[in-house]
Amino acid sequence: MGLDHQIAFLLRESAQRDPERRAAALKGLGRIGRTGHARVLVEAAGDPAPSVRAAAASPWAGSVSRRPAQRSCPC
Repeated sequence: MGLDHQIAFLLRESAQRDPERRAAALKGLGRIGRTGHARVLVEAAGDPAPSVRAAAASPWAGSVSRRPAQRSCPC
């Protein structure tokens, strides 16, 4: 299955009734990492199912630094 077919499958799955299927699809879309899927992920952030909301946020979770912010001013 080519990448375009996988993306089409994941987009269909992201609209299913079962929250676990939606969550799995969103994780897949997040791993692919195309900016065109950001809208789907952002919309899913408002899903009533916690697992779906977590999956929608997962692509950004690794990009957030866990270190404290550095002061830019030596005040």
